[in-house]
Amino acid sequence: MPEIKFKNITDFDIKGKKILVRVDINSSIDLEKNEIRSDPRIKAIIPTMEALKEAAVVLIAHQSRLGKPDCIDLELHANRLNEYLGGRVKYVKDLFGDEAINAIKALNPGEVLVLNNVRLWKTETEVKSIVEAEQTDLVKKLSPLFDYFVHDAFGAAHRAHVSLIGWPAICAGPTVERELKMVEKLFKPEKPSVWLVGGAKAWDKFEAVKFNLENGSIDKVLMCGLTAILVLEAKGISTGDVNRKIIEEDLIAHKDEIVAVCEKYPDAIILPVDLAYEENGVRKEIATAEVGPMNVSTGDIGSKTVAQYQEILKSAKTIVANGPPGIFEMENFKKSSYEIVEAMAAAADAGAFVAIGGGDMGAVAEMSGYADRITVSTGGGALLKILSGNDLPLLQVLREKMP
Repeated sequence: MPEIKFKNITDFDIKGKKILVRVDINSSIDLEKNEIRSDPRIKAIIPTMEALKEAAVVLIAHQSRLGKPDCIDLELHANRLNEYLGGRVKYVKDLFGDEAINAIKALNPGEVLVLNNVRLWKTETEVKSIVEAEQTDLVKKLSPLFDYFVHDAFGAAHRAHVSLIGWPAICAGPTVERELKMVEKLFKPEKPSVWLVGGAKAWDKFEAVKFNLENGSIDKVLMCGLTAILVLEAKGISTGDVNRKIIEEDLIAHKDEIVAVCEKYPDAIILPVDLAYEENGVRKEIATAEVGPMNVSTGDIGSKTVAQYQEILKSAKTIVANGPPGIFEMENFKKSSYEIVEAMAAAADAGAFVAIGGGDMGAVAEMSGYADRITVSTGGGALLKILSGNDLPLLQVLREKMP
């Protein structure tokens, strides 16, 4: 487990101060409707805003990645946050130019200013070190304007980007503190401990599973999505060319290691017994063994698998979920994601500690109406990396740049 050491912004007298906070409000956007589809990460920073309400707070954040269709301005995000904070949020379509600097200087205690999407500034993601980040225009122009710098973007904890690591001194915000305490709890879970992994990033998720199987943090892991496809193919169970080609690179590189882990922990790794595909707009389910011969593109686990996974979740005392079981954005493939999250909420009601990784899985929890009954992390990839035993840039700067 990496060393976790930090100071929280709430350890300081912030009344009347000007504070720069790097947050993660990256959201699922419906581009056709020009609206935010779900906003769990925006809601997650409300406690931070309340904790800092005696200060003048400026937010830096990102949306998507440069070049992607949903890498848009943050006006929608600012408007949504303004609804939650009762009209005290301002927005400028600027980052460190004159408009932004003048707005920062004019900001009063109790007010919140959202700057534009930091990833629209190409240099944000191009630096190679902390020293290089410290020399950028963003840091040089904005640093003199603030009393404190806060890293409260746990969802980007694994990124070494300028706005995350470049400030002269960095302390943790309430969101990051809450997440790091959750991480410490997951490294020493109450048993039985059950993980569910789905979605994309198949090899990254398998690596996290391997690390936690080896350190005894997992009793059962319920495989879904591309991770399940990867493991099935490694074990010699064909899922057809259409599915295999998506994970083929990882399969070629890591097949022997995957097989070795499966052989070492045969009772811990649970694979789908059936999968779902779409034919002429209709959801159909078939046994996993039949997927290869039919060569159909699967988008969800089947009903028999859901029932099996629900039964395992019932007896769990700790549950970690990273990535949805199916392509929940599609009507025919959202079924299992909603039913699995419902089972997790029921387990939480029965006393289990349930932590859902952010991003898509957090969106499922929000859209299905169960988010308030479980712990939804603001980090998907970040949570995965830290639970894989990695010492993330977030942890490094919190230790090395402690105020």
